Amino acid sequence: MSDTSSADASMYRATAVGILDFSPANRQNPSRRPQLRITGPLGGDFRLPVRVMREIPGRELLDSAHHGVRLLVEGRLEWTTSSDNALPAPTLVASAVRPVTPDDEDGCDIHMCGEITGPARIGRHPLRSSVALAQVTVRVQIPRTRAGSRAILTETVRIPVVIPLNHPGAPALLRPGNRVIIEGMLEQALLPRSGPDVEQTLADLEATASQRAAWVTTPEEARAVERDHARRRWEATHTIIHRVVAGYVELLHGAPATIREARELRRVAMQRRAQRRQAS
Repeated sequence: MSDTSSADASMYRATAVGILDFSPANRQNPSRRPQLRITGPLGGDFRLPVRVMREIPGRELLDSAHHGVRLLVEGRLEWTTSSDNALPAPTLVASAVRPVTPDDEDGCDIHMCGEITGPARIGRHPLRSSVALAQVTVRVQIPRTRAGSRAILTETVRIPVVIPLNHPGAPALLRPGNRVIIEGMLEQALLPRSGPDVEQTLADLEATASQRAAWVTTPEEARAVERDHARRRWEATHTIIHRVVAGYVELLHGAPATIREARELRRVAMQRRAQRRQAS
């Protein structure tokens, strides 16, 4: 096990290789944020927004004139939560941009150091059902500095991380409180949603669709209502999540745990949560 002092506690960086992407309607709008179309580690393509906060090397390559060009963007991931979505979504804050070389591989590589905040959840990957995963949240502290100033501001972010259960680094992620170094790749996953809240939402959508269908007068309006209803049903029954798939884990502080211990830790945590709810 490595000593904590041997690790860079502020290590947090990302390198993304993908295709610069602007939708056709936004290619002539200079205020629109560029995106990189990248590939996840276990399959599936998705778009990663890119933000530039200052003058950086290669900034001109992010212009819409370079739509469709493969680029490498270095920087850090910023995780934000929108008002209509409780799940955090990443944006790549760029520090440098350059054209790709033959050795650059598609995807978004991430390096970070942080602490496991709670018990792991055990499940299956939505695209690879044969892959059993442990999902945890890692608390990362990111120091921010400004040129010409001695001020240091530290931001705390919580990043979802998964790792295959048969990975040799998995035991280090299964115990809350462990401090770890993680190297992995960003992925976007589509997860189904269910439960009483979803069922109520679907019932409300059906009632709304029936009301709208009673007012349509043309086949075009009827098709538009059907498309809108299908889209809303899909949004109500699916959740898009972003997370890091760990491929390397180094335990800095703490102790590994077995899968059996991880399940017991989660059972105890859920039991305590239920007791707190009953007490309130």
